[in-house]
Amino acid sequence: MARFLKKHDSKNGLPPGSLIFIGKQKTEKPRLRIIDYDSNMLRDEILDSPESLSACTESSTTSWINVDGLHEPELMQSIGTTFSISSLILEDIINTGQRPKLEEFPEALFVTLKMLFLNEDETSIHAEQFSAVLQNKCLLTFQEKPGYVFEPVRDRIRNQTGRLRKLGPDYLLYTILDCIFENYLKVIEIMGERIEEIEDEVLADPTPELLEEINAYRREIAYIRKAIRPAREIALKLARIDSDLVSPEIQHFLRDLCDIAEQSYDSVEIYREMLNDHLNSYNMAITNRLNDVMKFLTIFATIFIPLSFLAGIYGMNFEVMPELHYKHGYYILLGVMLTVVIGMLTYFKRQRWL
Repeated sequence: MARFLKKHDSKNGLPPGSLIFIGKQKTEKPRLRIIDYDSNMLRDEILDSPESLSACTESSTTSWINVDGLHEPELMQSIGTTFSISSLILEDIINTGQRPKLEEFPEALFVTLKMLFLNEDETSIHAEQFSAVLQNKCLLTFQEKPGYVFEPVRDRIRNQTGRLRKLGPDYLLYTILDCIFENYLKVIEIMGERIEEIEDEVLADPTPELLEEINAYRREIAYIRKAIRPAREIALKLARIDSDLVSPEIQHFLRDLCDIAEQSYDSVEIYREMLNDHLNSYNMAITNRLNDVMKFLTIFATIFIPLSFLAGIYGMNFEVMPELHYKHGYYILLGVMLTVVIGMLTYFKRQRWL
């Protein structure tokens, strides 16, 4: 399946809001997890069915419902019915090729973006879609499979550290997005270390393998840029949003999120330009190496032009020819050739062609 654009053949001809999963199934069975909390109470459990979620709509505590696995439209429809989520939002949630975006509704705030991860070789990227629906006392999050990115948030909730247990789901959404953007920086930093090392290798030894590596990093940086550029737009919109679901006291946190988003985007642009410079340096190094080879061959051929001329003259088969019967004529001719070679090399050296 294409990385930059997912196939939508299964949705052809269907009306808007049709729940058709688009993407690759990454977990065997969806998992529902609820963390219900306030400053004095905490409930963290895995649910077997979505029916028990209806109590969250009437609870006075903050509820975080996380769904791992997006491939069962029936489950998504049940959750959507319980929390009055629009079918258009559910359609975007289960479309893993959805472009990152932020949408504001009277009863909810919808965010979807990409989470980036390094593969084991730390030279390639894979992405997973993350979606969140913010409501009055509830935050629903949707992931393609269980992950570790949000464990620091869960630890803060369990350990009652900071203001997380005292504030509402809007601050919870901020902390989750903060984890995603911090992970962007981590991924870019790891790849950037290798990209910066390539510069010295390009100048020292521009091999075909190095060219392949440069092109591979250019593809990965383009993939990261495709995810981060719209994510930055989301952060900027959140910082300026005027919604009853986002309290004024977390606005300065959202502005800090903008700073991280801008830093991520700037870093991607820097490494993108750096890779273009590496490619130009590689081509320049190869061109210079080719010029050196051509220079050597040209000088070599130029030296042999007069030698070939002398050899051609004394290789003719005339019976009457001056110096043809000299006893030491062969050695005299070799001496003349050597003198010509030395003279030409001396001239090239004085002209700084060597």
